[in-house]
Amino acid sequence: MGEPETVRKIALFGGTFDPVHSGHLEIAAKAVEELSLDLVIFLPCRQSPHKAMAAGASQEERLEMIRLAIQGLPWAQVSDWEYHQPIPSYSWRTAEVFAEEYADAQLHWLMGQDQWKVLSTWSRADYLSSLVRFIVHDRDGVRKVGEQEAYFISGDHPASSSKIRESILEGNGKNHQSWLPAEVWEYLQKERLYCE
Repeated sequence: MGEPETVRKIALFGGTFDPVHSGHLEIAAKAVEELSLDLVIFLPCRQSPHKAMAAGASQEERLEMIRLAIQGLPWAQVSDWEYHQPIPSYSWRTAEVFAEEYADAQLHWLMGQDQWKVLSTWSRADYLSSLVRFIVHDRDGVRKVGEQEAYFISGDHPASSSKIRESILEGNGKNHQSWLPAEVWEYLQKERLYCE
């Protein structure tokens, strides 16, 4: 008998990514390292059911920023699947489709502590948990697990998409330039994103 095939481990990383920043990349890289993930698929959502306002950058602009940010990362991909779905974007729908596409893989969902705490408010959270294993970025050290199980990765990168947008709007974008991959910063400047 031959050796059993190793099951691929794939994580779906959903979010607005408005803009994607170095903190997002650090979280994904840490998950890859600690769980031996083969692939992280960045999934910018079209419209989160938990956010009333639309993203500041367009779908195409957010997609391009992620493409620029993950250049050279062999374990990273970006998918525009949610952009072609009805709004709002529901994670269980996304997980259902990707679970079918990657039927031979072990599927994970990578999220922040803030979303983990309110997972029970997500549409069909129990069904989602039957499709994926959760990986939670434990930024503040509070591990409220509830009935769901998760693997926690620690980290304290200070980057915040909202703070980046605010600083650019106020004309102080360089204050948070270090929070962005160089290519993303250049793209923001070229397209004058978040300036108005």
